[in-house]
Amino acid sequence: MGYIRDSRTFTPFPSITLKGNWMKTLGFETGQKIEVLAEPGQLIVRLAAER
Repeated sequence: MGYIRDSRTFTPFPSITLKGNWMKTLGFETGQKIEVLAEPGQLIVRLAAER
């Protein structure tokens, strides 16, 4: 877990960057749409259903 700063107020905000071949192994490819579900204490990242 890291932080980025707002460019105007320099207020820090939580930030997560995910990258690496392990994501490809799990089925994530560049350009795919994802869904992020937020629940107390956890984030769930999954591929978005095709429409």
